[in-house]
Amino acid sequence: ETNRKLSAIDRAKKSIAPRAELKDWLSDSSAVSSAVASDSDSDTTSSDTSDTSGDDSIQVHSHVDDDVSCHAHDTDTDTDTDTDAVTFDNGGAQLVYRDNVTRIPGCSFTHDVHGDSLPHVPAVLTGLMDDWLAVLRPFSFSNADPAAGSTGGTGGSTGSIDSTSTSTSTSTSIFKTARVSLDGGPSFARMSMGQGKVTLEEYKHYCESGEASKDIAPLYVFDPDVLKSTFASDNDEFHVPECFSNDVMACIDGTEYRPLPPAWLLVGVKRSGTPIHDHPLTVAWNALLVGCKLWCCLPPDVDESLLLLNLHDDDEEDADADADADADANADFDLSALEWFRQCGKLPESAKIIVQRPGEVVYLPAGWFHVVLNVETSTAISVSLALRRDLPVILPLLMESDEDFATFWIDRLRLHLHLHDGAAADMDMDMEKTLAQCCIDTLMMKKTYKN
Repeated sequence: ETNRKLSAIDRAKKSIAPRAELKDWLSDSSAVSSAVASDSDSDTTSSDTSDTSGDDSIQVHSHVDDDVSCHAHDTDTDTDTDTDAVTFDNGGAQLVYRDNVTRIPGCSFTHDVHGDSLPHVPAVLTGLMDDWLAVLRPFSFSNADPAAGSTGGTGGSTGSIDSTSTSTSTSTSIFKTARVSLDGGPSFARMSMGQGKVTLEEYKHYCESGEASKDIAPLYVFDPDVLKSTFASDNDEFHVPECFSNDVMACIDGTEYRPLPPAWLLVGVKRSGTPIHDHPLTVAWNALLVGCKLWCCLPPDVDESLLLLNLHDDDEEDADADADADADANADFDLSALEWFRQCGKLPESAKIIVQRPGEVVYLPAGWFHVVLNVETSTAISVSLALRRDLPVILPLLMESDEDFATFWIDRLRLHLHLHDGAAADMDMDMEKTLAQCCIDTLMMKKTYKN
């Protein structure tokens, strides 16, 4: 480490995990090739596509035969199209994850401005991005000149990371100077991930130079500010679908209870991803502009053994548990997305597998656990929000776990209702009933505790 010049990503890694050595970030050279080629435009009509920016053992397939053995069980869908799948070469054994989630036309929710009719299971919504300029000028890695601007096109196959703004000069400035936050990485790095920042130009070099292919869990851009500066939601670059347009948590934005912005731009090299986690209070929607993502979504009541894969079963003999005690102490419970997919084994019937393509919006209900892997270098917009329909469930639970948070949120909601008296009367009435019932439930709980 001391005999070579540190790259921008190396410096970011040092900021993220000062006690770790740079070699701790690297994968076994026998598992991942260090040779990397630049992303290239793929033929959208091809039956197989693969990203050349890393591990060639991960492949995306279209029109998979029904008899292919998969981790996830198939579910009935209303579509006649064949199923997409992602395969992993896992030490000579092939793992196959086949999409089993229904596609729903986004126009089904055109007039549902509060999201009341959104499904209670993960779904893929189509057609919501058809008029986005961000899809015509996708935020991707290509060999385009920064000053050349967008080359147009559809389906997320053209354009460059440095040519997405409406102004070329603004775009080039953002590309070279704006510092963006990084996410991903191995478990030892995740608690301080916000400490690492690079420019988009430096991240592009990380993706195309071979650095990313050597990391056991590549870093990826997860940043709210560059989304605002690159894609303006008020000039058709992108817009929030109507069914996601009313966030009942917006009244506490910027407070200690919701300090982070709800909307983020994600740019991730192949093999980068988000480890398994959930959003207990909010739903989320993820709009893919470029690339391909693999999702596994698990219901809120899933067996925790699928969340912490390295934990021993309770039924193991004491002798075996004692023998492995030291190994357990150092186990990486918070597996990277790639390692989770390699190790998770047989999935339950309730698991939802999604192979997300450009132009598709993944919708995730509150409380669902999910792990997401970039199986091609990908760019997406991710937004979280709370739906009014979920308040009767989440507010009483929040009151039980964090009364200060719940009380603060309820007070802000009441203030919001008073400030907007006469507007959206139906919503106000429903929310007022919900808040009143939550307060009654709280008083009953306090009374029970006192007794």
